[in-house]
Amino acid sequence: MYRYRLSQVLLFSGLLCCFTIISKIGHSVDLTSEKSTPKKEATEKTQPHYRIRQLLFNGNKHLSQKRLVELFGWEREKVYSRDEIIDGFERILDAYRAAGFAFAEMALDIQPMSVKTDTNNAAYIIISIKIVEGKQVRTGRISLVGNERFSETEIRNLLGLRQGKPFTSAKFEQGIERIQTLYSERGYPKVEITPKDFQLSPEIGTVDFQLDISEGAQVQIGEVKVSGLKKTKTEVVLREIPIKPNQRFDQRNIDASYRRLRNLGYFYQVDPNVLEAGETESRINFHAHVTEAKTGRLSGVVGYAPPDTETDAAPQLTGVFEARETNLLGTGRQANFYWKSGLLKILRIGYSEPWIFGKPVTIGVEYGQFKQRSPVMEQLSGISNNDTETVSEERSGSVSTTTHFGRVFEGVMTLGYKQINIPNTGIPLTPTPPFNGETSAFSNPNSITLTDTTPYSGTKYSVAFRLTRDTRDYFLNPTRGRRDSIAVEVSRSDFRLRKIWLSLQQYFPTWRKQTIAVELHGAAAWGVNIPPTELFYLGGATTLRGYDEDWFSGPRRVYANLEYRFLVGPDSQLFVFTDLGAVTLIEKPSVFDRLRVGYGFGARLESEGGILRVNYGLAAGDSLLRGKIHVNLGASF
Repeated sequence: MYRYRLSQVLLFSGLLCCFTIISKIGHSVDLTSEKSTPKKEATEKTQPHYRIRQLLFNGNKHLSQKRLVELFGWEREKVYSRDEIIDGFERILDAYRAAGFAFAEMALDIQPMSVKTDTNNAAYIIISIKIVEGKQVRTGRISLVGNERFSETEIRNLLGLRQGKPFTSAKFEQGIERIQTLYSERGYPKVEITPKDFQLSPEIGTVDFQLDISEGAQVQIGEVKVSGLKKTKTEVVLREIPIKPNQRFDQRNIDASYRRLRNLGYFYQVDPNVLEAGETESRINFHAHVTEAKTGRLSGVVGYAPPDTETDAAPQLTGVFEARETNLLGTGRQANFYWKSGLLKILRIGYSEPWIFGKPVTIGVEYGQFKQRSPVMEQLSGISNNDTETVSEERSGSVSTTTHFGRVFEGVMTLGYKQINIPNTGIPLTPTPPFNGETSAFSNPNSITLTDTTPYSGTKYSVAFRLTRDTRDYFLNPTRGRRDSIAVEVSRSDFRLRKIWLSLQQYFPTWRKQTIAVELHGAAAWGVNIPPTELFYLGGATTLRGYDEDWFSGPRRVYANLEYRFLVGPDSQLFVFTDLGAVTLIEKPSVFDRLRVGYGFGARLESEGGILRVNYGLAAGDSLLRGKIHVNLGASF
């Protein structure tokens, strides 16, 4: 899409089409008339039509009966024209060619049935096909001419065709693409690769050919510029991309620069044609044409859970309000405000300053408040009094340093401070064994004897590190690539904890504008005691849809999200989902509670002016009317 290809591969139209394919057709129903071309639509009305009662194949080994029927497109009740029948057999021959069976032949026997026609005047027929697959074409001698920059061994290894091994057009084209990529990444994007002198030997089933390689001159980057900017300063954009003037051309830097521009979040659209001719043949300019986006966002989320019919409880509502600016005054500075209500009440205010001292380092500061009520403390204390709520709370502050390196990596170090206050219920907190050299991280918690006094209020000083690798093509609506992240935290003072997070996200394109998204997440904490505010929560719009927000908690958590997405716009999608998740028991941190499953559907619709996100989730076993609804409405400015 955004790859720059001056490289040329001069191929025959469908490499294996240059080989002779013979179809032997013997039948008593006339299908051999010349196919209609410009007047096909008109002539189809006058063509005879057929119902194929049986479609029989024999002699096939490489392709199964089921696959052959799929290629033909046979349906028992369907009415076929002559052209549709011929097209079906051509698809079968094409499949054999693509697999390297250039000598495949088909002998057709088409017989009418005793019932001449149906009410649609379509004749009933039986088609029997004898397939002679012949030998699969194998690679013969390969000659290389013109390669000077890279050795013959390097070229042959990338081509991936070995003498005596099967030869297919797909393998051949993939090999040529790999050779092009090698040259393009080493400064030779104008390489031309011309296959010629194909010699097919039917007797032994091999193909010999020659590759003529015209490497061209080494190319450098000329100008690097961005057009279409109104709010964002030019230098703010240019510092973020790896491509620089006077660099040797490297396709990887081109790809990384385009991907970085899309994922900055500053632009609504980036033209994929980012390269243009330079002043001389040996120079190419990088020129990104962008349409700026509104980077300020006000959004609110409302979550609705229907009342419990057994207890006649009132409906539960949760809410989130967020305000953020990711490109303050066009400088790349960020500011955010976040508020959440429900079982967890969260307040966060943050600011980040990019490119400290002209280096790719961002410094961020954040202040937060956190309150957690009822469920966890009731589980710990055995209290179940609706009139008296137990509330744990904390206040926190942090300073983080973020840097990007390589083309796809991001590293973050965070120094944090928390003041934690927990109601004294008279019982110890989570008895998770310490994580140190003397005690296994996964040892039995029941074998640990707690002798220290468990603090109910205190401070926590922490340092955390996170490493992320992100190859997604577009962060708002990815169609391919993956994002993997791992983080660890060590804390001291009154609460001595160890925590780890792991996140794996993969995106697979399927059909046109359809994608499968798979996410796996895990987290664990170890320590002499873990306050409720430091547990991991599960349930709600971002983890386990179909369940109440943050309803489950424990010292360890795992969950997975699977979505099938239908892309309806650059930033928009419709999807169906299945979520799985579990937390460990608070009293037994190494034992997982039962696995919970949620499923449903939703939409994320975004434009330059705003956002609408809707999820409808059901817990496994719930009736259709018991679903949880989350609605996110936002406006951009």
